[in-house]
Amino acid sequence: MIRQLAAELRLAWVSLLLPIVIVLVAVLAVLNVANSAQAVRDDFTLLQHTKSEYAKNGMDFAADLRRPEAVTTTAGEQTVNNLARFDYDNLATAIHDIAPSSSPAETLKYFGFLVFPVVFFLIGLWMSTTQRRYSTEKITLVRAGPARAVAGRQLAVVGSAAIITIATLLADVLSRTVARASLASEIRLGEFPPLTPPKPDAPLAQWAVILLIAVFFGAGGVAVGSIAGVFAIPALVFLAWDFILPIVAQNDPRNWFTVLGHAVFNYSTSFELVQPIPLPTLAAALFAAGCSVVLVAVGYVGIRIRNPLAH
Repeated sequence: MIRQLAAELRLAWVSLLLPIVIVLVAVLAVLNVANSAQAVRDDFTLLQHTKSEYAKNGMDFAADLRRPEAVTTTAGEQTVNNLARFDYDNLATAIHDIAPSSSPAETLKYFGFLVFPVVFFLIGLWMSTTQRRYSTEKITLVRAGPARAVAGRQLAVVGSAAIITIATLLADVLSRTVARASLASEIRLGEFPPLTPPKPDAPLAQWAVILLIAVFFGAGGVAVGSIAGVFAIPALVFLAWDFILPIVAQNDPRNWFTVLGHAVFNYSTSFELVQPIPLPTLAAALFAAGCSVVLVAVGYVGIRIRNPLAH
């Protein structure tokens, strides 16, 4: 099994699949941090404008900072009744989020739901179809057997997910270190501490959700590739489903993970995950975990359907 896992990872590396994905997610991480840094600048400028408007209209800015935000939402429209506190809290949150210490949570809550599902599915699909495309799958089935071949691919997807996640985190931490130093030369960041303590993170729960995403979408890619035997059409269908079609059903897998995302991550105005269709968190976790098990099993069934040597 270890030999098969190593072979699948080696193939992903020498074919440049992994290096290309690593470079891609690193670039996206840098761009994401750059957007976050710009958000700090924009929030700072907006707060200064709000302070000047308060002074112009003879209002007590400091007094409003001591009061709650007083934000109300009616029919989808948001009304801010305490603009001073609202703008200050946005800036304080943006400054907190740009710190390198915030990197794990900030990286995972963005990449885990926008980038990783696509990347992990396509890697699983690629691993399940590339040997068939180059007519080498029969050799693998003879040497390793169908069960070991599929297990090696599934484990290789998880291993690739770990490598990609680590690369993303490294790029993000380095970018946040540079961005915060640059911001500190422009803005006195220490003058804007949070007026209310930030909600505590739940790192174990966050990592558990990301692992579930890797298993679910990676196993889904392997399963679809085992049955379809081709890469392009399933990849296009998945991209259309994930990026174009809206979530309209409670039991849409995307809704399960959106529910889990809101349960374990704290989102702010800089990046807000779409609101899910209401579903208990435990139910979403059980549905996602159960479906992951089914997708893993389908990978073994699919290879037996597609290839007579697997019987």
